[in-house]
Amino acid sequence: MKRIQPLQKGYLLLWCFFLYRLFQPSVAMAHPHMALEARLDFVFEGKQCVGVWMDWTFDSMFSVAIIGEYDTNRDGRFDERENSRVFQGAFSNLKNYGYFIYIRKGDVRSNPKGVEQFQALQRQGRLAYRFFVPLSSLDLETDFSISVFDSTFYCAVQYAEGGIRCIDKAGNGLPPAPEGPSPQRAVNKKYPIYYNPRGAANDFRVYQKWEKGLETAYPEEITIRWE
Repeated sequence: MKRIQPLQKGYLLLWCFFLYRLFQPSVAMAHPHMALEARLDFVFEGKQCVGVWMDWTFDSMFSVAIIGEYDTNRDGRFDERENSRVFQGAFSNLKNYGYFIYIRKGDVRSNPKGVEQFQALQRQGRLAYRFFVPLSSLDLETDFSISVFDSTFYCAVQYAEGGIRCIDKAGNGLPPAPEGPSPQRAVNKKYPIYYNPRGAANDFRVYQKWEKGLETAYPEEITIRWE
C-alpha cells in the first residue's frame, strides 16, 4: 500500500474538516475559521444592473487544501477538468447558502438562484473563485444593495480596498454619480439579516422579518445609487 506522506495527511484532514463543516448543514460556530477577500464588478446596461462579477481570494490555509486536492498535475493552474471538479466538490453546494450573497431592494432580501462562468484560479499560491451572478430578472436600477456574508460565521468576509467597481458589458469603468452609478459601502443598521443558528438541516430560508429563535446580523452592504 502506498504510504500517505505527512503533508498529504495535513491536506486530507483539513479538507475533510472543511467538507464536514461548510458543505454539510450544521450549527453555526462562534468565530470564523477561514477568510475570503471579495471584489465586486457591477455590470450595467444603461441604468439597469444586469449582474455582478464576484472575485473571491481565499486565505492561505484553505488555498493549500483546495489546490493540493484538485491541481492534480501540479502545474499551478486549474485546467478545464480540474475546474469542473473544483466547482462540483468545493463550490456548487454553496447554492444551499445562497452563495453567501444577499440582494436587497428596499426591505426585501433574496439570494441569487444560480451563478455562471465559474472559474477557479491560482494567484501566487492563493486560491481564487471568479463567477458571474445574473441579476437582470430583478429589475435593479438604483438604490439596491448586495452583501457577501456567511450567516454560519464559518467564513469571514472582507472587501478588497478599491475592489468595488461599476462597469459596462465591455468591462469599461462607468463615470461616478450623477452621470453614472455610485457604489457606497457601509453597515446598514436599518435592514438586518436574520438567521437561524439552530435551524433544521434543510432550512436555507432568507428571513424577511425577525421570528422567535432567530439571531440578527448587520454585515456591510454595497449600495448602488445614481444620485
